[in-house]
Amino acid sequence: MANTPLHQQLSIMRQSFFDEGLLDHEQVSYLETLENEDDPDFIENLFTMFLRDSSRYIDSIEKALEATPVDYPVMERMMYRLKGSSASIGASKINGETNTLRKVFHDGDIESAKVSLQKLKEEHANFKEKLVVYVGMLKEAKLSEY
Repeated sequence: MANTPLHQQLSIMRQSFFDEGLLDHEQVSYLETLENEDDPDFIENLFTMFLRDSSRYIDSIEKALEATPVDYPVMERMMYRLKGSSASIGASKINGETNTLRKVFHDGDIESAKVSLQKLKEEHANFKEKLVVYVGMLKEAKLSEY
């Protein structure tokens, strides 16, 4: 990456994700090694897919938890998917909140699960807000290189 103000800003933002514990440095560094000439937009595409899919998973979890009776199979499936996808991109806080939700849900504490889901939704909204800006800046930086 060239050393332009945009690239410097990207670098600072990226580091802030690690400092805040939003992203796991090791996992993101590994994923960045997978980006190459054949797939130069790998990271942006991966983060964009995560944001899309994780939003759907959280919506499904919320609907399943509010159903009467609670839709246990959907809850299990969506929590499992969210846990896996957040771990695969290194979304540390979302993964942690998902694990907390899974624990209280498996303990049978539906009210605590609802509270945990709200925390997860807040963490996801914060992550999404920051990541959307970051992905946009990545795309802008790549366009400016041409």
